[in-house]
Amino acid sequence: MKKSIVLSALFCMISVSVALADSTVGGSVTNEIQGDNITNSATGTESKANLGAVIMEESKVGGSVTNRVVGKTITNTATGTQSEANLGVVKIQNSGVGGSVVNNIEGKDITNLAIGTGSKANIGSIITK
Repeated sequence: MKKSIVLSALFCMISVSVALADSTVGGSVTNEIQGDNITNSATGTESKANLGAVIMEESKVGGSVTNRVVGKTITNTATGTQSEANLGVVKIQNSGVGGSVVNNIEGKDITNLAIGTGSKANIGSIITK
């Protein structure tokens, strides 16, 4: 698999994510992005790059959560002291889901990179707290 890192454009070009804070959803949550060349970057001290991510805090979903990212070349980068690069991630913090959680990421060339002291690079993950 060919790996490529694109750091030339350190701007947030595409940030397709779903963020739910202190919410109640009676049905399902679906997040899907598709494209040939998808790039997302964030820079800064507490910067986060969320690409195709579902982030739930203090929320309740009665149905299922589905997240899907499909692309040929997918690049997600975060640089900074506490940066976090989340690519195709479902984060569930102090939340409840009544149904299933499905997370799928597909691509030919996928790069996810976090640089900095407290950095994390999460790809295709389901994170619960």
